[in-house]
Order: sequence, then structure tokens, then C-alpha cells
Amino acid sequence: MFKKVLTRAISGAVFLAIVIGAIFAGEYVYLAVMLFVAVMCMFEFYRALRQNDAPVKMLPGIIVGALAYCAIAIACLNPQYLILMLMAFPLLFLLFLYQLWQRDERPFESIAYTVLGVVYIAFPLAFTHLLAKPSFIEGHTEYMPWVMLGVMVLQWTSDTFAYLTGISIGRHPLFARHSPKKSWEGFCGGMAFSILAGYLIGTYFDTPFDVVDWMIMGAMVPVTGTLGDLTESMFKRSMGLKDAGKIMPGHGGLLDRFDSLLMSTPFLLGYLLIKYLLFT
Repeated sequence: MFKKVLTRAISGAVFLAIVIGAIFAGEYVYLAVMLFVAVMCMFEFYRALRQNDAPVKMLPGIIVGALAYCAIAIACLNPQYLILMLMAFPLLFLLFLYQLWQRDERPFESIAYTVLGVVYIAFPLAFTHLLAKPSFIEGHTEYMPWVMLGVMVLQWTSDTFAYLTGISIGRHPLFARHSPKKSWEGFCGGMAFSILAGYLIGTYFDTPFDVVDWMIMGAMVPVTGTLGDLTESMFKRSMGLKDAGKIMPGHGGLLDRFDSLLMSTPFLLGYLLIKYLLFT
């Protein structure tokens, strides 16, 4: 038991060091690291489907996903190249054209599975660059690592305290059908500490968002992050898997670590875009 906990702790520490190091090493280092994460997550996703005899096209999906990720990320980091973001959508239709030369009995099922991997994984991870460089706020065109770190801290705080509260006083299942160990008590514990973390981030981190923004995001992350985790749990159960991969000893795959961020990113961006583009 101790060895298992130690392995999990060391693996988690290395993971945190890589993510935080990439965030502060610069926008293009962060882009490269998150591109690797996106590719590995898509690989884990497609592999699970393939192991269950789904007619997925792994290599074309990963290539299109990587290209779409780069197009969106570069556009987010360089607003003058915004046209690149629009190119991500025509890229998806390359998967339709590729299917014309295949002899699958279920061609549109293959297209659906393959496109899903790109939209579910590559798109949300690419749009984290718009959080890190919020050019939609007037006068803020520089890369802001503290924003991305703040989002990650909210995610980690919510996950950690939901787990600790759940194993301590959890009694009422949150969504037993997909994740029997999650409880309402754990969810509320994660929510409380995430909001507190939002207050501290808004107070002490150098970001363009105020304390209220961060506390609202602190309330959003436990909801969207939990839904992201439940969505991935639903996927893994349907595939007969415990973990999406084994790249992180004691934690599973990268998809297991980033499932919450995949769901949180669109909603956090939605809130910030609505506030700063429509009401500021």
C-alpha cells in the first residue's frame, strides 16, 4: 500500500513540475507540451475505441487533431493570424474525404468516432491558449502564465479536496451509475475550497481578472470539472476500462488527468468572453 501511494505521489509531483515548468517557460514551450498532451490523449481515446472494435481512423484523426490544435493555438497567441482558427474547421472535413477511399462497411460511424476525438480533446486544449493570452481584454496582449497557473490550481484544488472530503465524510453518491466513489459531500468540499482558492488567486496572482471573476471561476470549475470526469468515466465504463492509459504510474493515462480541463475550458472561456466582450 505504501509503495502504491509513494509511486502515485512521485508520479504526481513529476507531472506538476512539467506542467508548471511549461507554463512559465514561455507560450511556445507551453504550446509544445500541450500539443504532446493532446496527441497522447487522442491516442488513448482512439486506442480504447479500436480495442472495442469501433471503426476509428487513429492516425488520420491524430494528424488532423494536431494540425487543428496548432492552428487554434497559434491564432490565440497571435490575434493577427485569427484566420488560422477558422482553418481548424475545414480540417475536420479532411476526415470525410479520407473516408471516401476506405472500404469500411460503416463509413459514417468511422467519421463520427474520429471527429469526436478531435473535437473532444484537441479543440479544448488548444483554447487554453486564449486563457493564457486573453487578447479579448483591451490592453492585454501579452502572455500571462499566472492566468493558466490559476486555472490549473482551481482544477487541482477542486479535485484534491473533493477526494479528501469524499473519503472522510462522503455518504451520498453523486452519480453512482458512472462513478460510484464520488459523493455529494466530496463535491461540496471541492467547491468550497475551489472558491477559496479563487479568492486567493484573485488577490495574489498577477492576472487581468478581479477577485470576483476568480471566485466565479472557482465555483464553475468543480461543476464543469466533475462533469468532465463523469463523462470520461462513462466513456471508460462503456469501453470496459479502468484507466485510459498507463503513462503516469498510479494515475493512469493523460486523458485521466486532463478530462476535467477538457470540459472546464469551454465554459470558463464562455463566461470570460461574455463578460469582457458584451458587458465591459
